[in-house]
Amino acid sequence: MNHRVELIPIFEDNYVFALINEQGHVVLVDPGESTPVEKFLEHNDYDICGILLTHHHNDHIGGVLELVKTFPAPIYAPLKNKTQIPFADHYVKDGDEFSISDMNFKVMELPGHTLGHVAFWNPDKKWLFSGDVLFGLGCGRLFEGTFEQMFESLQKIKALPNETLIYCTHEYTEMNLQFCKMLGNFDDSPITGDDENLELYENELVNKRSLDLPSVPLKLFVEKKVNPFLLASTVKQFSALRELRNKQ
Repeated sequence: MNHRVELIPIFEDNYVFALINEQGHVVLVDPGESTPVEKFLEHNDYDICGILLTHHHNDHIGGVLELVKTFPAPIYAPLKNKTQIPFADHYVKDGDEFSISDMNFKVMELPGHTLGHVAFWNPDKKWLFSGDVLFGLGCGRLFEGTFEQMFESLQKIKALPNETLIYCTHEYTEMNLQFCKMLGNFDDSPITGDDENLELYENELVNKRSLDLPSVPLKLFVEKKVNPFLLASTVKQFSALRELRNKQ
């Protein structure tokens, strides 16, 4: 299946993901703003066949109602966010599987950033649309969930195939790199990173960003080597890291 993903930048550092098949049918993930997405669709003569929402924050859902006025399409949202996202057509929970056009998805509940947060896994391409759970060299802030929940959510991501590509919704990698480099300066750092792999990561990141290319998608097998939040082996380690990051 000749599917691809295109990134539509919105706001300062968000991405909307457009999964496109050979027929030009598009599944959108987290359209937090409508105008850039409408321009993308109209310029390419695409139609929306589905909209996937990972959680209820406005920078992920704010463009949906405006978009479906022009491009009617079914909306999939977390069942646990039914109150916050009352306009969805389908509410999904952990383990649910569904297809839109010829694109297949499995739902993973990943609480922590929010209590109802889900990710959408495409098993054919090994793509994970992870919302705000995992970022390049980082992870999402805990607005609603506990350290234990977020730690377990990251373990679920770590268990995916190594070749997984992770489509996270924010371009935070450069900022998170600075935190990773600072970790080595803390005497009581909960994690000691892999300096060699981090240097390779930095070189690739600098090259991409100097060309105005996104750092997304992330390669899971690389993040598992250098992302301190994936390297944390206990909830205690993870909690200490997250608290350090909150202060930066």
